[in-house]
Amino acid sequence: MYSHRFAIVLLILSSCIILSACRVVFDPTAQNAEQKEVQKEHRQKVKVQEQEEVAQEEAEEEPAFTINASLTLDGENMVISGDTDLPPDTILKISLKPYKGNATVEEIEENSAVTLNEVPANIVGIGTSVQEDGTISTKTFVRPDTSTRYRFELVFEPEGQEEKIKQQLIEQAGSLDELAGLQVIKEADPEDSMVHGDDPVKGYIQTLNIMKADEQNGDGVTLEFERGKHGDGSGAS
Repeated sequence: MYSHRFAIVLLILSSCIILSACRVVFDPTAQNAEQKEVQKEHRQKVKVQEQEEVAQEEAEEEPAFTINASLTLDGENMVISGDTDLPPDTILKISLKPYKGNATVEEIEENSAVTLNEVPANIVGIGTSVQEDGTISTKTFVRPDTSTRYRFELVFEPEGQEEKIKQQLIEQAGSLDELAGLQVIKEADPEDSMVHGDDPVKGYIQTLNIMKADEQNGDGVTLEFERGKHGDGSGAS
């Protein structure tokens, strides 16, 4: 019996030694750092979700003003035309963004392809304006490379207009910040707050895809602009 009790005591002592050797040292600093990282990831996910919800709401809301525009491709020339109910002398900016070289046609059509930095305005052009009869001034822009696929953006930015245009917009549709269908066309940038302030730049954006000249919709065609979102498939590289 004594030998049995002695064996039990040895077993208990051995277990205590093993548990002591394997015990985990509690480090509150490490735990706090881990908690902060988890909280940070959660906040980022919530922010992304909120941005997606806002973008979805913007996409579903009909704009206060309409822009019906098209772009005709003729070799290196890109000719824009169309009409709108925006006030005369309203400025419509344009930007041309090349797609990354390995982007496929399918990715471009699905708006999942990555675009590179915008072609400088002094190469392609800066934009056009609205005439008295509501037509968009026909203007020719330069396509830098017919063997590159591009995303062409036509942008109306209320806050970027002259004061007389702003007043007409307000008279016709109310506050500039509350125009129906406004979309974020430039995210808030604290480093650029002297130019754009602390709030995102909003407006209307219409887009179309330009294929290589030897591909379908790459030359000798007239393409219609469609309402798009800033950043569709975008990402500087």
